[in-house]
Amino acid sequence: MLRGSIAAVILLLASPTHAQDKPGTIEVRDGMPFRHDHSGFAFPTELIGLKRAPGTELVKPQLDLFFSYRAPDEAEEVSVYLYRVKSGSPSQWFDVSRLTVQDREAYGRKTPLSEPVTFVPPGQSRPSALRIAWTLSEGPFRSTVLALIPMGEWLVKIRHTAKSIEAASLQRRTEAAIAALGWPEQIVPAADAVPVATCTDALALKGSSKPARTNGAGTLLDAMMAQMEGGGAAKKDERLTPEEGASPVQWCRDDAVKSPLRLYRPVGTRDTYLMAASDAGLAIWVRPGMSGLLDKENAARTWAVSVVRAGDTINYAPRDRLPLPTEIGKILEGNATSRVSTWGKATINIDAERLK
Repeated sequence: MLRGSIAAVILLLASPTHAQDKPGTIEVRDGMPFRHDHSGFAFPTELIGLKRAPGTELVKPQLDLFFSYRAPDEAEEVSVYLYRVKSGSPSQWFDVSRLTVQDREAYGRKTPLSEPVTFVPPGQSRPSALRIAWTLSEGPFRSTVLALIPMGEWLVKIRHTAKSIEAASLQRRTEAAIAALGWPEQIVPAADAVPVATCTDALALKGSSKPARTNGAGTLLDAMMAQMEGGGAAKKDERLTPEEGASPVQWCRDDAVKSPLRLYRPVGTRDTYLMAASDAGLAIWVRPGMSGLLDKENAARTWAVSVVRAGDTINYAPRDRLPLPTEIGKILEGNATSRVSTWGKATINIDAERLK
């Protein structure tokens, strides 16, 4: 999925300057479930007869983690991922994960059992979750299943693979595994899932972009908007309540434009896009900015470029037009203008040079 200079950008995001944390092992006492501090979701000691292995915390504090459940002979494995996502939509991130599975060479040839299907997950009343199963051949595995379930600002992703179980039977076992997980009593109501389709209109691209004129006030305004989009530092009880009157945004996948990463955008928009830099919520978000509104002399539009992660958003210098997706790698190799927290204590750190 990573091509050209964008691969260097993703490595840059993992550097000490940008990294939120290094992955760590989660050790849990035998016979004890592991309860996620922020959501109440619990990983049981066993799942459909498979024993839990030590977990991994990818982003602290428990913003991205997973546990795997394995058969003694490793003929079957269920991996359960739990991560915070502050961009895109559950259906869009399911599409990213679906295509990531299809790209995996270790799975050999993959034949979908059907198109992605929606279902009602435990503790919810609407078909907000998505699932797909594949028959595998020309490799060591016989079948695999992917499911993704929204849980407020969290996503629960299940990847289930087996060496000797055919796809339809494995799918039924995945359903049993989902039911056996430790779902919290309170779950934010989610909208009906709608599988992502291909965009039917074109991005309004007009050539290469340049850094836009801005000032300290504009930089601060863009940083504040990024923090608001990321959820700020809401308290736990506030995160359990959906926004009043909020309607879900449908997303489409843009396969027409040349891009180093998979490209998505809200249906009907032509001036914004999201590049999926991983299948776990790491994204590059390009959209109309606010800083240009403060330039009364020129009244020029600007476009904001941000890297959205589980606990923060990193912002880069605004552009004078919608940047080409092929420009993003170069833009992100430059210095960030600000970093805002979207988890815990609300902080906005701005490059001092931008305030002059």
